[in-house]
This record gives sequence, C-alpha cells and structure tokens, in this order.
Amino acid sequence: MNSAYELIDVKYEYDGLVALNIDQCQIHANKTTALLGPNGAGKSTLLNILAFVFKASSGKVRFFGKRCEHESTSAIRRRIAYVQQNPYLFNDTVMKNVELGLKLRGVNKKDRYQSTMMMFERLGLGDLASRRAHELSGGEIQKVAIARAMVLEAEVLLLDEPFTYLDKRFVKDFENLILDNRRTGNQTVIFSTHDQLRAQVLADDIFSMLAGRYVPSSIVNLYSGKLLPDKNIFETAELKINVPENLTDGEHIAIESTQIVLSKEQLSSSMRNSFHGKIRSLHEDNGQIQVTIEAGEVFQIIITKAALDEMKINVGEAVWLSFKSSAISVF
Repeated sequence: MNSAYELIDVKYEYDGLVALNIDQCQIHANKTTALLGPNGAGKSTLLNILAFVFKASSGKVRFFGKRCEHESTSAIRRRIAYVQQNPYLFNDTVMKNVELGLKLRGVNKKDRYQSTMMMFERLGLGDLASRRAHELSGGEIQKVAIARAMVLEAEVLLLDEPFTYLDKRFVKDFENLILDNRRTGNQTVIFSTHDQLRAQVLADDIFSMLAGRYVPSSIVNLYSGKLLPDKNIFETAELKINVPENLTDGEHIAIESTQIVLSKEQLSSSMRNSFHGKIRSLHEDNGQIQVTIEAGEVFQIIITKAALDEMKINVGEAVWLSFKSSAISVF
C-alpha cells in the first residue's frame, strides 16, 4: 500500500525539550487516519510537521515516497490543505476567505465562485457568505476554515481537532463529508482527536499518541503501573491483569476497546482476564456504541447497536468484561 508519509527517527524539540519522538511510522495514501491522544500528546506538533509548517529537528520525512528536500517547501504545501486548531481568517467577507486559496492557485474568478458556492451548499454555510470575519463566533470561524481547506480538493487534508467548536448539526454534515472521502479514496485525510468513538467511526487507521510518541495500540484503555515479568502480571492501582509471556519491562498497558468482550454473566472461555463492573454511560454514534464501565479501573468498549439491543443492558447494570492477554500492549 502506498504511503502519503513515512517518518523515520523524527524528533522535534522546543527550547531543548523533546516534544515529538517517533521511531518509525507510515500514514497510508488515500486513507483517513485519526491521530488519537489526550491534550499534550504531540498531535498538533506532528500535524505541523506533516504540513511542513515545522521542520523536524532530526530524522527523515518522506512525502509520497520522496524526501521533502527533493521539492521546495512551497511546492509541497500547495498539495496540502491544513485547518489548524485556532485558524486565522482575514478581516474580509467569508466568501473571499473561502476562495482565497483557489485565487492563490490561479483559479479564475468564475470557477472560484462556483467551487465556493458548491462548498457552501455542502456544508450549509450560505447564510455566512457576506459576513465579515470579525462578526463570526469561534464555531463559525472553524466552519469557514474547514470550507476554505476542503474547497481546494488538495491531495492531503490535515485537520487539527476540527470538531472542538462545532455545533451538532454541522458536526454531522462534516462527518458525512469525511466518510464520503473515505469511501471514494480520492484524498488522504488526517485528523486529530481525543474521541475514541469518533476515531473508530471515521478513520481507516488510528495512530495513537502519548507524550510525543507513537503508541502501538488504542490509548483509551490505558493504565500505568508495574510489570511483574516472573508472573506475567501487570499491576495497576486497582487490578492485576494477565499479560503476554516473555515481557521484561513496561510502565503502561493499553487494551484495544474492540477486543474486550462484554457479557451479562461471567464467561467460561480461554480469555485470561475477566472483571466484574457496572455500566457508567452509553454513547451512540453512527451505529457504534461506546460503553463506559467501572470495574476497578474505568474501561471503554465499542460494540454495535445490534449487540446492545440483544444484550438489553443499560446504565447502572452489572456486567462482565473479558479479554485475552494478546489484546494487551505493554510499553
């Protein structure tokens, strides 16, 4: 599979402190990738490197198979549309802000107008077209920045926490556009989020981050503690969890949410980990259900709507969760 980006031994430092440290990773071309992690995980720093706004302090960044030195920075940037977390708009009308990128790319006035109006229609922003940037709310600024990026139809679309300030109606329309891009496979889309369910629903691949590093698993069910190698046990503050054999060190474990089995009764199976708990919350999005369970530690599990209906469970009910040791990453 072709790669849009390949990073090898990439580091980025702020004032001598390492903010990003990625040994090796590939981001697939014409796929949708979610950068998943908490605030401070390094998601924005990585996006700035992928947008060639920041230059890595060391290491190699390949863009569609080529070292970035093989092209000028400006030529690469023309192939990328980037919506930053706090986007800047010029103090002009929304129409002129959205068509600006097309103008800079030499698109004629008629085509710019048609493309911009089509994007307004797709995102439901027609009523904002004549308003000036200083008249907009934070959420409206975010919407305009998204429209300005998407109208370019660039090879790569980068989105830094794009859902933060958006109202629910616009979020749904925007999610549908991302899903459309995923189905057609005509664009590489990379977005950052701290929302596991959104990443699960929208992305082909999930790239998890913690403290500036790539984590080889979901980081939603992430726990700190101590590994006991002689017992194949990892002790968190609340639980003793069976882990794979032959591990020698590790301070964190992560358990993939889709690999945890939920049941009303304790299962008789080969799964070495089984814990009793209560459902704290249920959240639905696009047919996927995120179940939050208190079972010593707090677990998040992804199940289908059909599975939820079949089990007939609700908030406050007692359940069992089970998972194999092979579903656990230790690092």
